[in-house]
Amino acid sequence: MVLVLLCGCLAEPPPPPGAPPPQPQPVEPSPPLAAADTPPACDSPLPVLEAGREVGRVCAEDARREGLTVVDLSDGWVPLVFRDPENLVQLPQPYRATYAALANEEFPSGPDGERARRDAFLELYGIFPSFQVLSARLLDEERHLCHAAVDATPLHALATSPRPSSQDGAPSAAVRSALAALEERLQCERLLPGAQRTPRWRLQEALEAYQRKHAIVSRGTLDPETRRALAEDSRELDFRALLRSLRARVVDASGLIEDGSAAAARGTVLGRRIDGDAFHATDRYEALEDGAPDLVSPATEAAAQALGWTDPGAAAAFFRVRGVGATRQLAVALRLPPVPAYHAEHMELRAEIDRGDVWYELPTWRGRISHRPTLTLYARTSDGEELALVRWPTTIGGWKKEVGPRGRVGLRYKNSDVGKRLWRFVVASPAWLPPPQTPARALVHRAYGTKRWLPETDLLGPGYASAYGLVMLPHLRPVESEGATLWYDNGIRTHGSVSYQSILGSESHGCHRLFNHSAVQLASFLLQHRDHVRHGLVAQPFVHEFTWRGMKLRQPIPHRGYRYELTPPVEVEVLEGTVRGKIRRVPQRLVSLTRPRPKAQVPPGPAAPVDPVDPVEPPASTFH
Repeated sequence: MVLVLLCGCLAEPPPPPGAPPPQPQPVEPSPPLAAADTPPACDSPLPVLEAGREVGRVCAEDARREGLTVVDLSDGWVPLVFRDPENLVQLPQPYRATYAALANEEFPSGPDGERARRDAFLELYGIFPSFQVLSARLLDEERHLCHAAVDATPLHALATSPRPSSQDGAPSAAVRSALAALEERLQCERLLPGAQRTPRWRLQEALEAYQRKHAIVSRGTLDPETRRALAEDSRELDFRALLRSLRARVVDASGLIEDGSAAAARGTVLGRRIDGDAFHATDRYEALEDGAPDLVSPATEAAAQALGWTDPGAAAAFFRVRGVGATRQLAVALRLPPVPAYHAEHMELRAEIDRGDVWYELPTWRGRISHRPTLTLYARTSDGEELALVRWPTTIGGWKKEVGPRGRVGLRYKNSDVGKRLWRFVVASPAWLPPPQTPARALVHRAYGTKRWLPETDLLGPGYASAYGLVMLPHLRPVESEGATLWYDNGIRTHGSVSYQSILGSESHGCHRLFNHSAVQLASFLLQHRDHVRHGLVAQPFVHEFTWRGMKLRQPIPHRGYRYELTPPVEVEVLEGTVRGKIRRVPQRLVSLTRPRPKAQVPPGPAAPVDPVDPVEPPASTFH
């Protein structure tokens, strides 16, 4: 482990912003695949790679015994939670084909693919691009040369974070220069047409697409993180994306989850911090006493070195030598650091959700959230000690829109339950059934480029943009009654989400949201390290009907998701947190939206942002 970290520290650092981009160095092509002295006794032996070269072949079933990890680099790869077993007896996973298609930037036709086509780059939302897509980016010399010709000085010099769409007036000279450089960069990315004046709204859309492409959580402004990315060499940015996708494959193959977040000490990969600022939101907290070290970064770095992906030029050479389609069907055996001894097929696990600072005041009255809510996953080791594996930012309750008894929309505080519950089920590609109090406006959208209103199918799911994201874990409470166990469910879940501003602001309708990729990683880890039963597709068709502006709309929901049952369930405890402000109990009343703003001054510090189109969590579930 130490040797791997030392190698990462000795890696050549990326060039400073504004420096000429490094040119790919010629590398000696890998030798032809040589037959081993003793051919493996299987039909499809896997290549064993070290430093970018094949050093042997091994059968997949023998790899672990030889200290190797089989890493799937294929373009059809999906995370474990979306995979079917070889001896499939249930209906197949409903989202597997869609996930693989989106990872290859192939978007469904018709209304079902409208949002995906509009979002275009989905890594930010938990769907990592395939290596076919990433290799094409790395080898796009025309784009890289275009980037190198753009003067990034105005972006470096900018001291504010303007939003392009709000600059129609007379922006300062510094802002005008920065927007001109931004426009050139986005033209290089082919996100804007060249040789014509770009409307500010179009520039805004292109900027937000660029931020999604490079996994930057932003409000669509030229914030410092975005400016750093725009001033960076495009090859370096593509290489970081390659490392992020490789990390997802390594985590899936090794069964690791320990990313250093519990120890407040995340590592780097080849000397690079490959994640955006938002994903380090809890790093400023003190380390937990028994926080696990970062095991994911060293494993990812070891995989990159074994593949020969040590810098952008070497990675580009890997794909250039192997040609188009090299990763269509490709699995390799790599020597990674050993997993910790406490890892097992069935681990004693529990989760704890600290609600952090809790404000029951209205958002305009509320003070600063200094301690944000977090989800911590613990494992018990063989010697009886408990180890914190990860600590991730999450959400609790907040004031959200709801339809009252008289049909008027007001604000109601949606609380997150306190106490012990159980994760009994893991549900992949879940669907969401809107409860009756959901405002109709949250369930419709205008058809892109028209004035027609359509049902918000993406919100209902299944899909990456659904109210439950890609994965959902209901919080259930067992109640013994007449010799049987009844499972009480009031609609609280831990689930994925694309409403990342709500996660950074710590608010939801009572559920505990995670970044989509974190929810997928958590679910896959539970399936790898916890006994479970695969129930398969919950085929309970439902048609949601509602009225909006006199129009009756209906949306079919074909199923509720693909369900696994953890045996036994995993305990999850939601802590009370620290209640701030004058209101000490959960407000029960519905507050009118027209209520005048109070004259009392807001306590010091900015309030956390509120997501105005956030979905409402349902009050109950059929998962019993």
